[in-house]
Amino acid sequence: MFRMGLLSLLFCLHGNYLFKATSEEVIHLKLQIQVNSESEGLYSILHREEKWSPDQTAIIVCDVWDYHHCLNAVKRLGQFAPRLNEVIAEARRSGCIVIHAPSDCMDAYKNHPARLRAAQTPKADALPHEITQWCSQIPAEEMAVYPIDQSDGGEDDDPEEHAKWAKQLQELGRNPKMPWKRQLETIEINPECDYISDRGDEVWSILEARGIRNVILTGVHVNMCVLGRPFGLRQLARNGKNVVLMRDMTDSMYNPARWPQVSHHEGTRRILTHIERHICPTITSDQILGGSPFQWEDKTKSGVEEKPILEEFRRDSDPRLGWVPIEMDSSSFDFANIQPNFGEVTWVRRVVHLSADHPPVGIRFNCHGSDFKNNDVHLWLDGEELSRTNESGTNADFAIPDSMLDGSDYYLLVAALSGKLQRGVFQFLFEEMDIPIDGNWEGRIASGDKQDHSQIMLPAKFGGSADNVFESDVPNWIPRVVTRSYAFTDGIEGPACDSDGRIYAVNYENQGTIGVVRPDGKARVLVSLPDGCTGNGIRFGRSGEMFIADYTGHNILRFSLQTGKLTVHAHEERMNQPNDLALAADGRTLYASDPDWQNGCGQIWRIDPDGTCFCVASGLGTTNGIEVSPDGRSLYVNETQQRKIWSYTIDHQGNLQDRRCIKSFADFGMDGMRCDIDGNLYVTRYGK
Repeated sequence: MFRMGLLSLLFCLHGNYLFKATSEEVIHLKLQIQVNSESEGLYSILHREEKWSPDQTAIIVCDVWDYHHCLNAVKRLGQFAPRLNEVIAEARRSGCIVIHAPSDCMDAYKNHPARLRAAQTPKADALPHEITQWCSQIPAEEMAVYPIDQSDGGEDDDPEEHAKWAKQLQELGRNPKMPWKRQLETIEINPECDYISDRGDEVWSILEARGIRNVILTGVHVNMCVLGRPFGLRQLARNGKNVVLMRDMTDSMYNPARWPQVSHHEGTRRILTHIERHICPTITSDQILGGSPFQWEDKTKSGVEEKPILEEFRRDSDPRLGWVPIEMDSSSFDFANIQPNFGEVTWVRRVVHLSADHPPVGIRFNCHGSDFKNNDVHLWLDGEELSRTNESGTNADFAIPDSMLDGSDYYLLVAALSGKLQRGVFQFLFEEMDIPIDGNWEGRIASGDKQDHSQIMLPAKFGGSADNVFESDVPNWIPRVVTRSYAFTDGIEGPACDSDGRIYAVNYENQGTIGVVRPDGKARVLVSLPDGCTGNGIRFGRSGEMFIADYTGHNILRFSLQTGKLTVHAHEERMNQPNDLALAADGRTLYASDPDWQNGCGQIWRIDPDGTCFCVASGLGTTNGIEVSPDGRSLYVNETQQRKIWSYTIDHQGNLQDRRCIKSFADFGMDGMRCDIDGNLYVTRYGK
């Protein structure tokens, strides 16, 4: 909880507001996440205390519209909107910036000072890739089961009440399907300091211009707009902001008639669980206002009071009752679990995200081990059936009209397959290559060919589930956050990669651990270090063992991935730390950087294969990143505070000679370094 300290001072200069807080108050937050426990398929709840500076914090109000096509959604918003306004007012008074983001409503605010302030904010020098686009999935979600079916739009009105509500909207001159025109009047907009924008590039530029590192998302609806908008949880999480969801100041669009057939509030709670596991932490409004978290009028269905879900989500496996997950790799679409009988039709669907810069020209279905004499296939893209352009043997090609690909967006790809089909593969056809549409699909069986499952009620980006998204080509060198926000502590260091593409880093979930992250984004604690030990740099030896620089225990630790055994490889009390590690050409000898941060100096140690330690260089600045060249003849080390990179010649005994400065920087710090196989040196420069 935080309270207003001294009043913030706002200065107006040519329409741009500069913020200066005269208070040293901080925001005390209790972040909640769910992490994999040691038992397969089970999770545990983890809380982390954080202190956020108000002048580095923003609160975004997502799509709190004045009207909605779903009457129950309007009623639920009416319950928590007054408290949301109190949250926003308190955050504003304490020095946070407030961004109102009622999508599709900018015309109502074209002359509002808060809208002009947003539009006039200079564009950030570096905008994240596709920051103006909807985002339906981030890497950490790829292997998760999305916990609800929202493909019907999530509307849970009584049909008779809904018809009356639609008529009322028409009488008000509103489109019953999209009746919103502005933000709900309950939520006050301060013209002196707030912002109004529904554009991802504008919101990102505001955050960058104001030095915002921390963002709190509120508003509706959590399973659609709050997650997917260009300013939503996924975009902010994957692009590196410290983002949290205020879980009691949101609601979902979920219809209890759809899978998993639970109450509306239970469906919301399952989405909150998914977010805590795979996207970002959550907080509650009492951490801003004090008191207790918000409760729905029907407290027995509240997502706040009920016992958290700790098991993995699992979808029903009967394809005749609904859509079930099926998986395809690059060579085989496995229909074993949904193979139809004669007269039945197998339907499969996938949400596909197609790049405007690299659109496909067609789709191919290859029927392995068979032809189309007894099998047939029909394809739809966003409800429009595609024309078959070629059929030869086991291949059937379908053309994608240029008119359908009107920019980078999400599309629903649906196929209907009849006959007795064993295996198959779908591919996007590009001018220069074919790309299999592998990964997670959804499938179901329908009796006869009269049932049409080629469409859903919402656009694919709204109605599709996050575990069913195929991303087409992503340009090289686009940075993405792979793990959920706050998966690692602030002490994350020492990334190292094994031959299978798994990344290892220290301080996963808690200090004193080693975490492992798979290529699909799933992460877990690999090992907890003994009390008094905290890892930093990590290196793999030639035999596959992991060496860890333990900077609080003055150790080099050795961990076997095969046996799970952790031992002390070397201990040296004369070391300040050690900090980072490099591996010599023999694959067994280590070099360690050893900074003394307090006195601004450092040294380098050699650790021989038997664990004996030798100080091989002293009188340096704050030694940090360290690396050996691919030919084993040179050692590089940088000084974080002095901003210099030094090179040494390694002699036959492993000692260092001929120190020379190869690069100096005028600003910003340095940390880890690595060489590629050609000998190029890559240097991290934090703060830049």
